[in-house]
Amino acid sequence: SAQASVACCAASPFCCQVRLILPGAMAMFGSASHLSDELTTMSSAIFNDDTMKARFPAKVYARFKESLLTGAPTSEEDQKVIAEIIFKWARELGAVCFAHWFFPMRGGSGAYGSMCGACKMDVLIDFDWSSPEANKPFLATLPYERLFVGETDGSSFPNGGLRATHTAAAFTTWDRSSPCFVLDRVLRVPCAFVT
Repeated sequence: SAQASVACCAASPFCCQVRLILPGAMAMFGSASHLSDELTTMSSAIFNDDTMKARFPAKVYARFKESLLTGAPTSEEDQKVIAEIIFKWARELGAVCFAHWFFPMRGGSGAYGSMCGACKMDVLIDFDWSSPEANKPFLATLPYERLFVGETDGSSFPNGGLRATHTAAAFTTWDRSSPCFVLDRVLRVPCAFVT
């Protein structure tokens, strides 16, 4: 049978709450302290500043943050460390691919309205180039060069017919001020797009 309880506050007799507990409701829905939904897990798949601070070596974190302020490039040594850490973090969240995510201008004006997002997606694998075998084996990895800079086909985007498809190169570079995030098993890397 259902159970009811009434709680009134001492300040006013009109301030009362009635709580009705139906049989099996707690088994079906669990208690409020054990909810797990989008609101309780939001920001858990974003490689934000707190995640960076917890995972990067202190000196790498300091140099990375300094480069954001000065605009200096991230050193190759730090790129390797950062890529390895982000790769491990993304794999913990189930990522199997990564994508440079960008907003090419397609007649829009900003990241809303008629602006459409695009991405260049790759699987988190590469050849094991150190192997002596002619047919190189694969290994799960996020090559640091491909985290920071990517290349995509620029012919898919408006160019006014000024270029042939084979000359329509396009490049992406990680917007280091925007955090990477995992969505639908894809590590998404916010990027600037140039073609």
